[in-house]
Amino acid sequence: MLGWFLVNQGTLDEPSIQTIIGLIEKMNLNIRTVEVSEVQVLCEPGGSRKCFIGSEAVEVPDFALCAFFGGNNYHSKAVVKMLESLNVLCVNSSESLNNTADKLLTFQKLAAASKTVKFPKTVLMNPKTKASFIAAEIGIPCVVKVMHGSKGKGVVLIKSEKELENILDLYAAMNFDDHILIQECITASKDRDMRIMLSGGKFATAYIRDNGDHFKSNLSQGGDLQFITPPDQVVEIAEKAAEVLDIYFGSIDFLFGENDTYFICEANSMTGLTYSSGAATDQKSNPLLITLKSIMEEAARRKLNR
Repeated sequence: MLGWFLVNQGTLDEPSIQTIIGLIEKMNLNIRTVEVSEVQVLCEPGGSRKCFIGSEAVEVPDFALCAFFGGNNYHSKAVVKMLESLNVLCVNSSESLNNTADKLLTFQKLAAASKTVKFPKTVLMNPKTKASFIAAEIGIPCVVKVMHGSKGKGVVLIKSEKELENILDLYAAMNFDDHILIQECITASKDRDMRIMLSGGKFATAYIRDNGDHFKSNLSQGGDLQFITPPDQVVEIAEKAAEVLDIYFGSIDFLFGENDTYFICEANSMTGLTYSSGAATDQKSNPLLITLKSIMEEAARRKLNR
């Protein structure tokens, strides 16, 4: 079985990327690390069975593991779509990458799929958005975040209407390459969230991230990790969300509401792997290892049916 590990040149030194590369080497898998911008996107009449890395014609892989970590752009999406057209098993799919990269789309899809799933009320900021509207519909404090942020970057807690007015004035006066969301602040969650890791779209493991008095709970922002057995209702919601968003390997993050309620905060395809050292220490199974094995099994079935 031949696989590609698709990455961005700018993220090769990321700890999560190096963790995956190390695991591939340890398992002695036939997986080639490929910088996605080097892949030529070829579309021709009648279809094609060709792949090119630069000008080099190469064998079409049986599967591809996509780890763009915030660098998912038009070209990388086109590469994944091309591979899917060649019956390559892509984890995650182009649909999943699109659903999770756009945080507003994530919530729109979840809301359309279920009337009972909870998530923070969210507004897409535009130059005509008024602080008074946000205060009335979302409430203060609120959270302002960039649409395509990761690792807790681009997320700000707004504690007063005046702070929000300043942010809105700045946004209206400048041109940004990204969109801005304003979200309800789930105050009961304080500085904690719960991450449900998924493999094959099913529950694999779970942990709570806690950053004390710091607003952001991300491990990359200094949060602590504690593995847990999550409530059944949370696992059920996470697996349903994974189905709606087409997440094969990734995570659903939850905030803690009042009276044992849970709010989906974010969905991630190919989530960061900073949890893996803690998993080894606590003798927890590694969802990525489970995923790699299931990918190869599924890719082998597809190969037999070609």
